[in-house]
Amino acid sequence: LCGTAVADILHVPGDYRTIQEAMDAAMDGDEVEVHPGTYNETINFLGKAITVRSSDGPQVTIIDAQQTGTVVTCNSGEGPDTVLGGFTVTGGGFFFGNGMYNFGSSPTVTNCTFSGNSAYDWGGGMYNDNSSPTVTNCTFSGNTVSGFLGGRGGGMYNFASSPTVTNCVFSANSATAGELGPGSGGGMYNLVSSPTVTNCTFNGNTADRGGVGGMHNLGGSPSVTNCILWGNSPKEISGAAAVRYSDVAGGFAGLGNIDADPMFVDPINGDFRLLSGSPCADAGNNWGVPIDADDYDQDGNTAELFPVDLDGNPRFNADEADFDPGCGVPVVVDMGAYEYQFNPVEEVIFADLNADGVVGILDLLGVLAAWGDAKNNCLADLDIDGDVGILDLLTLLSNWG
Repeated sequence: LCGTAVADILHVPGDYRTIQEAMDAAMDGDEVEVHPGTYNETINFLGKAITVRSSDGPQVTIIDAQQTGTVVTCNSGEGPDTVLGGFTVTGGGFFFGNGMYNFGSSPTVTNCTFSGNSAYDWGGGMYNDNSSPTVTNCTFSGNTVSGFLGGRGGGMYNFASSPTVTNCVFSANSATAGELGPGSGGGMYNLVSSPTVTNCTFNGNTADRGGVGGMHNLGGSPSVTNCILWGNSPKEISGAAAVRYSDVAGGFAGLGNIDADPMFVDPINGDFRLLSGSPCADAGNNWGVPIDADDYDQDGNTAELFPVDLDGNPRFNADEADFDPGCGVPVVVDMGAYEYQFNPVEEVIFADLNADGVVGILDLLGVLAAWGDAKNNCLADLDIDGDVGILDLLTLLSNWG
């Protein structure tokens, strides 16, 4: 008889002195649990489908490369079962991708802080090349790029990549000009890339010599939904992108977009939570929030929309000021990485137009009744393209039940 393989949990420093030693010993499906401390090393997943996570979160668990190279590397075809979670990643110093370097790999990265990494030319916090990582509930702050060609992507640089970035903050990252070009994309630089960026906040990112402080897009089809781009210098966003239900300083063409002070609690000190009455509260679109397919909150429900914000607080809340210009039921998601906390609901189901907890005949009738008329019935516009049509119908049917 063959037994069922049981994943091992390898403890650092209890079982292994360094994180890399534990990773070297781990087999696919194993977990490396790292206890609080500062680990002065660089790590490489070596193509393994393992989880490397901290026991107590990024505030007390730090991987510091001390400027000796890239802190975290995935360059052996890693997929979504390769997981990095709960670390501060800092001290990276190399040519590119000094916080994390992903080449031909699509790992899962969650609850991490990328700060104090500096790259020569590309990707201070994270560099993605032909990669599609899933990056959730992360902070990119104080990362820098500069070099001969001009710094690009202080927080994140994407080349021919399609990362999914949700509930993340990009703040105080910088891209500095070189001899041959300006600094650009202080927060994020997308070159022939199509990232999906949802409920993220970009603030205080900078680029010099005519660059773009927030997000620069060149080629590809980036999707930006329920985001805040405010206070980046000299520009918030440039290039072609599908920007929807987002707050962009100076305005940006797109469905549901606004141009209004987001009313952060204390942006000077990095607190990008929203004050009551913020124009970003209840102003997003629920259908822009990704489905919690991997059960992030471990409640057994993989049909609900992603249920928490960057703080881990409930994502769907009503604001007592009752400023509700967005789209959703029973309450509307906020713009940005943080949800204003007042009156939360437990869950929101994608394509559940009448908020009865299931996708069924009443929702189908709702789509048919709104056919072609998303302007007056945004709930039926499931793909948020401004029109209710066949794609919305097919999307609803694929989520039936």
